[in-house]
Amino acid sequence: MSELTEVLGRIERDGDVVAAVFERHYATSPDDLWQACTDPERLARWFAPVTGDLRPGGSFTIHFDDADTPVCRVVTCEAPARLVWEWPVREVATIVTVEVRPDGDGARLVLRHEGLTAPQAPGYAAGWDTYVRSLTAHLDGTPAPDWDATWSTLHEQYSVIT
Repeated sequence: MSELTEVLGRIERDGDVVAAVFERHYATSPDDLWQACTDPERLARWFAPVTGDLRPGGSFTIHFDDADTPVCRVVTCEAPARLVWEWPVREVATIVTVEVRPDGDGARLVLRHEGLTAPQAPGYAAGWDTYVRSLTAHLDGTPAPDWDATWSTLHEQYSVIT
């Protein structure tokens, strides 16, 4: 597979509950990676515009380009290492966990989105995979991949995995 179509994550199953999981090393400091994952101005550069309160108990809205605007609730924020939030997917509060830790001369991101159903998993996995690639580009100062084309290609790959 080319770099574009090689999946970066994995899909884990526990009965009917599915999680999309990503682990990635970045050539930056843990503090910089944490800021890229929690600062609204930086999130807008690689993920989506985010408004609201990113503190425990706070809520925030993600403003995606397709007019999807989930209102999420922060469960845990242990700066600069761990952020957990509820992301409503239909009527279910799925859980997203972002962990940042030192990793050699850089930092490691561990991102886990759990509580998905098997039919939802390929789409969310492809989305997160595309965003992880965009985060890499943001941190490297290189152009982000074309979101729609990358997502479509990766969705096919994750559909085979599930």
